[in-house]
Amino acid sequence: MNIVIKFIYLLFHISILLIFNSFLKYSFADNINIYSYEKGNFIRLLLSNKKNFLSNSFILDDPPRLVVDINNIDSFSKNNFNNKLIKKIRASKTNDKARIVFDLKLPIKNFKKTIITGKDDNYTLLIDLNLLSDQGDFSNNYNKNIIVIDAGHGGPDPGAVRNNIKEKDLTLSAAKLLEKELLKKNFKVYLTRNSDRYIKLRNRVKYARNKSADLFISIHADSTLNKKTNGTSIYSLSEKASDKLSQALADRDNKSDLIAGLDLDDLDKGVSDILIDLSRRETKNSSINFAELFISYLGKQKFNLLRRPHRQAGFAVLKAPDVPSVLIEMGFMSNNSDLKKLTNPEFQKILMINVANIIEKYFLSIK
Repeated sequence: MNIVIKFIYLLFHISILLIFNSFLKYSFADNINIYSYEKGNFIRLLLSNKKNFLSNSFILDDPPRLVVDINNIDSFSKNNFNNKLIKKIRASKTNDKARIVFDLKLPIKNFKKTIITGKDDNYTLLIDLNLLSDQGDFSNNYNKNIIVIDAGHGGPDPGAVRNNIKEKDLTLSAAKLLEKELLKKNFKVYLTRNSDRYIKLRNRVKYARNKSADLFISIHADSTLNKKTNGTSIYSLSEKASDKLSQALADRDNKSDLIAGLDLDDLDKGVSDILIDLSRRETKNSSINFAELFISYLGKQKFNLLRRPHRQAGFAVLKAPDVPSVLIEMGFMSNNSDLKKLTNPEFQKILMINVANIIEKYFLSIK
């Protein structure tokens, strides 16, 4: 009798174990959502699911392919796909492992993968691919990047004013000089304004994003209560200003506020949150890298720089989540020495030549 009871208990535990294993199997990701984004020769892919999944990815040549192996997956869904660089997506399955193959139209230059756990434990495999252009290495075409130059203020908004000299006029002349120098280097350049007119801050940001800008530069020549403050400086975005001067300048220039967003209505909220956070992080890092290069380069050229010349503030024009953005203060109109320089066309020309050189070096450094 005891043997029979033990046998029944054994069968019971085996049944429970089988049910548990079956539950585990089905608790894994049985469907992967695939999202894609392209810009130029860059592809960003996101493979996402609510549950953790094991994966391995690698690239192959002849023909160029991205291969992603995923355990415990039965199907995948393509979302917001309208690709020019991906020929097709193929999938096969062996036992518990699925293989997804992305056939690409161009050879792969480099490849990076990142695993991200977002809100609600949303699990995402992010893959970035840089492809070679069909005319050779993209590094040979680095100066095809798009630059948007923003001349601060304009129209009824004069900016800082001293001795009937208006900031809006100084920024416009500097913007046109920078445009001229960048065109010499074959960059594609747009100005947010090329005349004395007012543009809302949010529209300046919107303009840069609509042009798919690779870099947004806002030019200013401000003033402060401390007449001794002088020198050229550069600002990148911070929701919390790095010091009182930065906050004061940002508060005065931010006549309207903007919380920029991405058009991600067709994405799962968890995925869109990841995309926004990642984009903002990358954009902020790129802006900081440019600012540090700016300071280093001008320092070597013996330019007079503001003490702690790279600062951070919540300027509205720096808030594009997907466009590296900086604000350049050429100098301070409240300082006699700076004002003399700012009104000297030769100083503006030399400064903008150097800024153009910095932009060129920046894009070479990230090729």
